[in-house]
Amino acid sequence: MIPLLIDVKNKNVLIVGGGKIALRRLLLFLEEGALVTVVSPVAVPEIIELSNLNQINWLEKKVDITDLQHAFIIIAATNDSKINEWIAENVSENQLVNVVSSAEKGNVTVPKSVKKGRLTLAVSTNGASPRLASQICNQLSNQFDDRFIKELDQLYENRVIKKNNM
Repeated sequence: MIPLLIDVKNKNVLIVGGGKIALRRLLLFLEEGALVTVVSPVAVPEIIELSNLNQINWLEKKVDITDLQHAFIIIAATNDSKINEWIAENVSENQLVNVVSSAEKGNVTVPKSVKKGRLTLAVSTNGASPRLASQICNQLSNQFDDRFIKELDQLYENRVIKKNNM
């Protein structure tokens, strides 16, 4: 696997599962402007609230093959590894799928990430220890203060000006 940042704005993202892990992934994609659908017979209160606010689409049911068809990215985040694996086995070859219960069953992983202005830090342990990835990411992010972020913004502005003057 290679690290890759993907623009998910206005892309269909399917989250299968309604628990805390599904919520964490959902919030990550929602923050980036994805069009999120959750399929789960039950959901944590936060997912229900996001649905009530029309920020996501929640299908209160078990997943079926038709749910997978139009998603760009699929997150298999149920508490049943057999369902998660079924999802991975039934996506098209051009869909991206993350299986939270068994990273090697999917074709993408979702690393722990932190954004500070234009700086994005991402850490993955390739499924070995999400908790350790989170600790490492947080340690790294603490090294970059507001002054650094302002300098990075200035570098970006300079680059845009230079590009526009070419």
